[in-house]
Amino acid sequence: MPSKFRFTAVDASGNSVNDTLTADSPGHLMAQIHAKNLFCLEYEELGINKAVASKLKLKSLVIFCRQLGTMLNAGIPISLALKMIQDKADSLRARKVFSQLYEDVQKGNSLSLAMQLQPGMFPSLLVNMILAGEAGGTLDSAMNRMADHFDKEMKLSNKVKAALVYPIILSVLAVSVVLVLVTFVLPTITDMFPKEDMPATTRVLLAFSDFVINQWYVIVIFLIIFFVGGRFALRIPSIKYEMDRFMLSMPIIGKLNRTIYSARCARTFASLYLSGVQALDMIEITGKVLGNTFLVRRFDEVISLVSRGEFISKAISNTESFDPMLGSMLYIGEESGSLGDILLKTADYFDGESETALQRMVALIEPIMLVVMGIIIAFVVISIMQPIFTMYNSVGNV
Repeated sequence: MPSKFRFTAVDASGNSVNDTLTADSPGHLMAQIHAKNLFCLEYEELGINKAVASKLKLKSLVIFCRQLGTMLNAGIPISLALKMIQDKADSLRARKVFSQLYEDVQKGNSLSLAMQLQPGMFPSLLVNMILAGEAGGTLDSAMNRMADHFDKEMKLSNKVKAALVYPIILSVLAVSVVLVLVTFVLPTITDMFPKEDMPATTRVLLAFSDFVINQWYVIVIFLIIFFVGGRFALRIPSIKYEMDRFMLSMPIIGKLNRTIYSARCARTFASLYLSGVQALDMIEITGKVLGNTFLVRRFDEVISLVSRGEFISKAISNTESFDPMLGSMLYIGEESGSLGDILLKTADYFDGESETALQRMVALIEPIMLVVMGIIIAFVVISIMQPIFTMYNSVGNV
């Protein structure tokens, strides 16, 4: 089915051209643009929901970059390498993406352009790294560098998920225990006593029990509205911006997030810098791949300062959104002329700091949750036992 595309291109004189065309596919679009003696810089398919587009999983990206880098380093032609990667893809979705990539390269397109022909599938960082590698003849080292980058991103993501498992299990257990007590145990015991003789805490808990039993659908509707509404709310730029800013300013989690973003920033800087990407392009790409809208705006300020001659280290420090050590290490790298090596070591340092900070956070959350869970369950048990003690006292007095 034909789609409408908006594109930006340049002509033989270097003049920029912005226009729209109708094409059956991105490949057909490229053919039409080339027929006009234009070179396409970027394009966008109109009328599609970009929120639906999702990149390949980090695991697939790691395998793809590692295998392609190794085969290119061994002298295997890129088309044959892509064919072999396609046959060994770890999922059906990845196989389809790599198959389309192979077909586009077979048609004479560069690897970076073939990736751009599948919008939303590949991270912009990877596309720009490949573009720089193709221009400098270092595509194999660029792919190996990206494999290391995505591998560390995947390990960090897995560590964060693993750190959240225990708190989630504790929360589920606490809620389950409370629900069992108020919906099954409490009504059975309180039915034997007149409500007017019950303590205040028992009456409050009994009211909550009646609400859960008789109007449970209200709670379900509320939870659906809360989670679905929250997801939609985070798609509003202003709300997403404030949430991202809040996540960096929280007392404990904020410091952890700043450490994680510092590691990600240093690693991305190192990958782009070592691939020969220009400073301003390096900063712009890094800002976009951090995954935080608040930091994206801060990076706009960084670009503005660096374009006026300011050191990258000074501009990064001015954002006050990263670990102070990142700015210091950037300064050392700029002064010593070994920015790439310094950034790699800095990224490794922050990776270790992120893991330590995660362990400290979990160690702090566990006792807090146990105390909170104990208080809630103790309140429920006391509210259940009070009528029994009252009955025993009444019998004793008789």
